[in-house]
Amino acid sequence: MRLEQIAVRLRRRSPWEALDLGRALLRHWAARVYRAWFATYWPAGMVILLVMWPWPEYAILVLWWLKPLFDRVLLFVFSRSVFGDECRVRDLLRELPRLLRGPGVFSGLTLRRCSLARSLLLPVWQLEQQTGAGAQVRFRLLSRRCRGQAVWLTFFCANMSTILLVSIVLVLLALVPGDGQDLSPWQWFGGDRSTVGYFAGNLMFMLAETVVEPLYVASGFSLYLNRRSELEGWDIELAFRRLAERQSPRAVATSLLVIFFALAVSPATPAHAEERPPSMARQAIDAVLADPVFGQVKDDWRWRWRQSSSPADPLDDHPGDWITGFLQAIEILAQLLRSLLWIFAGLALAAAIFLVLRYRQAGLRVRTAPMAPEFLFGLDLRPDSLPADVAAAAHAALDRGDTVEALSLLYRGALVALMQQRQIDFASGDTENDCLHRIAGRLPDALDRRFKAIVETWQMAAYGRLSIPVEQVEELLAGWDLLFGKPAARS
Repeated sequence: MRLEQIAVRLRRRSPWEALDLGRALLRHWAARVYRAWFATYWPAGMVILLVMWPWPEYAILVLWWLKPLFDRVLLFVFSRSVFGDECRVRDLLRELPRLLRGPGVFSGLTLRRCSLARSLLLPVWQLEQQTGAGAQVRFRLLSRRCRGQAVWLTFFCANMSTILLVSIVLVLLALVPGDGQDLSPWQWFGGDRSTVGYFAGNLMFMLAETVVEPLYVASGFSLYLNRRSELEGWDIELAFRRLAERQSPRAVATSLLVIFFALAVSPATPAHAEERPPSMARQAIDAVLADPVFGQVKDDWRWRWRQSSSPADPLDDHPGDWITGFLQAIEILAQLLRSLLWIFAGLALAAAIFLVLRYRQAGLRVRTAPMAPEFLFGLDLRPDSLPADVAAAAHAALDRGDTVEALSLLYRGALVALMQQRQIDFASGDTENDCLHRIAGRLPDALDRRFKAIVETWQMAAYGRLSIPVEQVEELLAGWDLLFGKPAARS
């Protein structure tokens, strides 16, 4: 590793500063990073979309699942650029087979695919070529003080990708000409889309990943560099190298002469005096190394009883045993309750998602007053088609001997009165029986009986071609204004 050629100024940084350094790396090498991205991710993505054309709803899942492969491309560019190498597209394509066969590819697509610290784990596989138990040990060491930041990086980038995707869809829907009723957001995110719609949505997903994924890899790589610099003292090593480079040959020769002269004029030292200090130092070092605590870093989250400074009771050999057992029982209970809490939280989240998907249309639908049908099974129900006084017009038709016309006026007037005064919603395809079902239990008994009588008499006269007695029609006309009033009509 050529530390003297590193393009990043090494210094002590907090993990959050290291994440921000990734943004600077991406901005500085944006041209070469996006050349590599568009040379690999987009051609492969288009091939996946065309292959998955019969199953477009699953193409976005395949694109998401294969992101770790393209993260290796981005990491290759960043790792070459940070040490001063010009990473060209042909160099990347030449190295691409090796990258796709490298350590951790299978694990990154299976067991570790959903790892929240994936950005910090990838350099261990790809740059250090660690595998198996060695990779696990190395990853635990690197992530000891920055795993939380790596997890937050994954959480942030995943949410930013989702927000960016939704924003692109909403902007495009806002730009579509027309009233937008045929293209609603729920058609994009609810599955009610055509194949072309799915294809467009997958392209938007790829566009969102093009913006977010390079930042994700760059920030994870900068976090990895900062952690290695902290563990291996890269900044100190570079400082010593700079000091060595500043020394001129004359200064080095002068220093050697001074050292030689000091050794030449120093008096002879007895043999036992030369051996004593090293032996004493060796004994001290061996004593330190013999301590089992030395060289171990241990995270312990168990509860322990704080020992009292007072001397123990001589009658009780183990005064804290019952306390230790009690605390262990509490710890087991806490672990059980914590597990149950996660289970219930997962069930609650699943139930919330189910309810949102189930009732999403009801939540978005704007309730408007239903439009009254203008025609019902051939009858004109427009208010301006009725006379101002329905009862008087029915009496006049009855005097002319036109019983069917009188019953038609009564039936149409009753329907219009029920829609306007009682807010009964009738559909344009309702039959007489449908109308009776719609008013069931919603009208006073007298009004319900009179409407049913009008409907039955109308059916006998209009469909049965029966002669209806005039007295029966006059009975239906009796009390018309009291029961139905005068429906609004325009003369």
